[in-house]
Amino acid sequence: MAVLVEGALGIGALTLAWMFRVPLREQLPADGHALAWTVARGVLATLPMLAAFLWLMRSALPELVQLREQVQEMVDVLFPAGNLAQLALVAALAGVGEELLFRGVLQSLGIRWTTPAIGLVGASLLFGLAHALSRVYFFFALAVGLYLGGLAMHYHDVLAPMIAHGLYDFLALAYFCKFATDPQSDESIPSQTDDEPAEIHEPPTDQTN
Repeated sequence: MAVLVEGALGIGALTLAWMFRVPLREQLPADGHALAWTVARGVLATLPMLAAFLWLMRSALPELVQLREQVQEMVDVLFPAGNLAQLALVAALAGVGEELLFRGVLQSLGIRWTTPAIGLVGASLLFGLAHALSRVYFFFALAVGLYLGGLAMHYHDVLAPMIAHGLYDFLALAYFCKFATDPQSDESIPSQTDDEPAEIHEPPTDQTN
């Protein structure tokens, strides 16, 4: 299901680009030298998002604890086996498909028809709404959309946001599948169970005759 959805977004982006004559080719590196710098920029752009993700994973705020539980349930349904190859495929498709649609096409059209600021905010709002699993998730996705949209707009490039998006998604999914533990969980706190015998303290006996 995830592959179909993300693949459909990519096809939809290419269709809209053709219909509205959005030059996607101009938003990609022109040669090998530019490609190398773009890939490096995309990898580096992942770091702030990962820092925010790790903070969200360790936060004790009730809204963020609930968000973690919602995402964990979704990941458990979509990836019950936690296969890294599956995660990489879905993350790559999400990075390419979603960035082509929201940054490559919708943001470009918004900038063409209005102003750069309105195009950036409008595409980011749509990106947030598409990820509105909850109110908190909407605002988190909106912030990510503004960040990736600003990156695309500043460098006139959609490949770096694709790389950052795909790499972030892969690492976040792998975390939920392999390493996620709620800091509020009782698993790390030793507790006495019903099967453990209670310690009995007997009163001292009278040793005098």
